[in-house]
Amino acid sequence: MSQAAAAVDNGPFRCTLQVRWADFDQLGHVNNVKYIEYAQEARILFIRSRFGPFGLGNLPQVVRRLEIDHLRPVLRDSTTVDVVIEVEHVGTTSYQIRQTILDAAGDVCCEIRAVMVAFDTSSSTAVEIPGGVRNVLEAARERAALTGHPDDSVPTHPEPGE
Repeated sequence: MSQAAAAVDNGPFRCTLQVRWADFDQLGHVNNVKYIEYAQEARILFIRSRFGPFGLGNLPQVVRRLEIDHLRPVLRDSTTVDVVIEVEHVGTTSYQIRQTILDAAGDVCCEIRAVMVAFDTSSSTAVEIPGGVRNVLEAARERAALTGHPDDSVPTHPEPGE
């Protein structure tokens, strides 16, 4: 592991986001589309937090794929949600993260898997993830692999049918 990877905080990334009144639908829970917005906001904070200290926070990247499991609603008594991000896979031009969204009571409401691709804006093509970014991502992925989950305080949910 490089010095940059050793120096970076490779524990779970966790942030708290404000739930706005307009996020709720007429059924009294956060609209499904808002989870994507929460995930995007958390990814931006993750990138700035983890890559920024090394001058890597401006790496152009795009979302290639999103997979969302809505597990329970965020109800009106939640004024905030927490988003925990763990790195699951690092490839040549892309990486995959899992984002767990928890309500104010700490219950898992949604899990999102996102595939992010390093991107060259001038040619509109995928490019290899730079070494410094790769070191940060690999350090986070290795920690998640060692513990089974990056944050033991994040409850897991049973798989459907269990």
